Amino acid sequence: MDNVFVLVNPASANGTTERIWPEIAAVMKDRGLDIRYHLTTAVFQAPDVVRNALKEGMTTIIAVGGDGTVNEVVNGFFEGGEPINPQARLGVISRGTGCDLIKTLGIPKDYEGAIDTIARNRERTLDVVEATFTAADGSSRTRYFINIADCGLGATVAARVNDRSKSAGGFLSFLSGTLWSILSYKNVQARVVADGREVHQGAMVLAAVANGRYFGGGMHLAPHADMEDGKMDLIVVRGMNKVSMLANLARIYKGTHLTHPKISAFQARVVEISGEEPLLMEMDGETPGNSPVRFEVVPRAVKVLA
Repeated sequence: MDNVFVLVNPASANGTTERIWPEIAAVMKDRGLDIRYHLTTAVFQAPDVVRNALKEGMTTIIAVGGDGTVNEVVNGFFEGGEPINPQARLGVISRGTGCDLIKTLGIPKDYEGAIDTIARNRERTLDVVEATFTAADGSSRTRYFINIADCGLGATVAARVNDRSKSAGGFLSFLSGTLWSILSYKNVQARVVADGREVHQGAMVLAAVANGRYFGGGMHLAPHADMEDGKMDLIVVRGMNKVSMLANLARIYKGTHLTHPKISAFQARVVEISGEEPLLMEMDGETPGNSPVRFEVVPRAVKVLA
């Protein structure tokens, strides 16, 4: 396979990716992948690097890192709201804490299995979601995501996990972060609008917009989400006390939570979330800004090797 560009986040997997990257590169060569690569040195450096690679004729872009790295790479597929090369493909070698995207796509977590998936050269054309939100400096920003975004508790958990060591691994890091976040969390006052219809107004734990099915290190948040149906799955968890949140945590991991009377699921092409106060937003495991936020699905936007 020619014209392959690899974007590597050496800090992923708690810094171990930098050490084993030569092993990964050697396996890629053995599988017939002729690669160029770049190791990132700063947050959100990847989009510009990927854009340049696409403009130079690279047609397969492989992300080596966590869900946040994949998010950055996906953003590099677009410029000015348009794809740079609609025929370009994304490959994923997951080296992150949560590794949630690959659970929906069925990509192996071990790098040899992931490389085999890429080498098979089978494409799926997936939706992405365009988010317009408020950055920390108060300006309006637009960014794409491929898995899940939310406002509320999930964003609080992501911020806590990202601020601490992830050496315990994805499941334990997110479980610990979730438990501590619940103990200190207060319901927010929020309004959620789906395709122009208000679906929630009042106390809320979180509102999540899902393209994929998993987030938070393995929580099966949106068990019915389909990354190829042109719609987002919207999950709204209305106000709960801490005891109820803790009691229902296991159900979210199992994907059996949608029958709870305070949890509602919808499908939509456009979702808007706002709060009495700005709500922290999480997107593919990162926290780039706050509400008010508008999400709009972009159907069949990115080809993925899966």
